[in-house]
Amino acid sequence: MQDGRRIGYFAAASILFALLAMIALGLKGGVVRTHGGDLLVVAWLYCLVRAVFLLRPSVSAAFVVALAFLIEVGQAFALIERLGLGEAFAAELALGRHFDPFDLIAYALGGAGAFLADRYVTRRF
Repeated sequence: MQDGRRIGYFAAASILFALLAMIALGLKGGVVRTHGGDLLVVAWLYCLVRAVFLLRPSVSAAFVVALAFLIEVGQAFALIERLGLGEAFAAELALGRHFDPFDLIAYALGGAGAFLADRYVTRRF
């Protein structure tokens, strides 16, 4: 992959991270805070994976969606408590605490959206 494209993925990841931070710090509830953030976090991870690793877009999308699914399933089984990380803010931020089956839909849509956006943008440039 060209270095310019990697820089583009990193730039997109940076923009998505800024959006995620604004959502996390600015919103206290609602569908944007809950499921919109889940959708964007998968797109953010997709861009990071594409910036760092030489993986095909389909493999990158499948990887980040699978990772998000694993984390969500971990929430169903109280993984954060089982690991003894119940008091760690960073662990709660990364792993979450509450299982929501609708999050799985948001993750799948985020992965599909990132993959399709990637295909569209890379074809155009």
